Amino acid sequence: MLSRFPHNQFLGPEDLALCQRVFDQICAGASLERQSIEAEDLAAAVLTAFHCSPNRTEADLLAAIRSRRNDFEKRAG
Repeated sequence: MLSRFPHNQFLGPEDLALCQRVFDQICAGASLERQSIEAEDLAAAVLTAFHCSPNRTEADLLAAIRSRRNDFEKRAG
């Protein structure tokens, strides 16, 4: 998964903690197993949204990810 992101975009401990909180909240809200394919897609989306966001607040990141909620809902089957 790390190969999807440029190596020159460093995430500090605070950045990682923010992304983790957003990931955890979305997983809980969508009933995703943390080790599922959907959760992996979610993790990539959280990191991408974080890197692309000019306002890197938890609320903004949550809103960005929640607007794509259908992308991360548990798949049937």
